[in-house]
Amino acid sequence: MSDFTRRRLLALGGAITAGAVAGCSGPENAAETAAEGESSTGESTGSVLETISLENLDDDARTVDVIAQWGDTIEYWETHELGAVGESDSSLTLDGEWPTDPGEFQLTVRLSDDDTRAGVSSTELPDRDCLDLVVLISREGELSILTDVSGGKCSTDSTGGNSSDP
Repeated sequence: MSDFTRRRLLALGGAITAGAVAGCSGPENAAETAAEGESSTGESTGSVLETISLENLDDDARTVDVIAQWGDTIEYWETHELGAVGESDSSLTLDGEWPTDPGEFQLTVRLSDDDTRAGVSSTELPDRDCLDLVVLISREGELSILTDVSGGKCSTDSTGGNSSDP
């Protein structure tokens, strides 16, 4: 057991727990799944993922994989380089490169250098029209996902594209 660090042991325990309960909380059939994702008027329910901010407070530069998934479809999977704290590239804001309709989604982030992972489901977050998430790499190199409650407005861009596009 001395070969396992606390972080690796916790990651292993989390993976085993997730595997053990996978599918246990899901509905019995596809009709129930469709009904849960829609309101009585047929519109999608849930939150809109407005932005994901990446912040590195560590003294070392970090490489972060960001994966956003709606249902069984991965809508966003990119790798980003973040400079060390104090450098101009130690933070980055991602916006609009995923579906802009309300719905349920999963966000998973991974530090490439040591395979540290964190994830969150929109169903675990406060019920809001729009969500702004912050992926934080602490001074100790620990990874966390936070909800920004400063209250951004959902994009009015009807094309669903990146708001930085011309």
